Amino acid sequence: APSHCCQARLSEHRLMIPRALRRMPVRRADRGFTLIEVLVALAIFGIVALTLLTSSRDQTRQAAAIEDRLLAHWIALNTLTDLQASNEYLDIGTTDTTAVMAGRDWFITIAVSSTPSPAVRHLDISVAPYDPIVSKPGNDLVTEVGFLRQRGASQ
Repeated sequence: APSHCCQARLSEHRLMIPRALRRMPVRRADRGFTLIEVLVALAIFGIVALTLLTSSRDQTRQAAAIEDRLLAHWIALNTLTDLQASNEYLDIGTTDTTAVMAGRDWFITIAVSSTPSPAVRHLDISVAPYDPIVSKPGNDLVTEVGFLRQRGASQ
């Protein structure tokens, strides 16, 4: 049997182990994040999210503007084709009309001018978005240039 002195040392040694463990430094990975670290991460995330949202909004606006110009171009080409296919020979001057395409209203301005040949007219067809409630066209999105030949005229 161990002596009383040895037993005291053993029990002292057993008591010291928990104290030693309590004094051991805790690893940083076990502690988690500090409040400052979390706030900095949130600030960075917020800035990145705001930048992405702004970029996305700008791209959506650009896509809508491209769609508007494309539809206006189609309307101008359709108008020119309709005029060229018809027997109508327009007088010199300006004519305004409206059209609906893709569920939207459009304002069409046809400016007719003379050319050196009396049997040919020069056409400038401008297309703008149109608000029928206030009867007001927007800014021209596209202007298509074309020519109209009088049917039956000698060349």
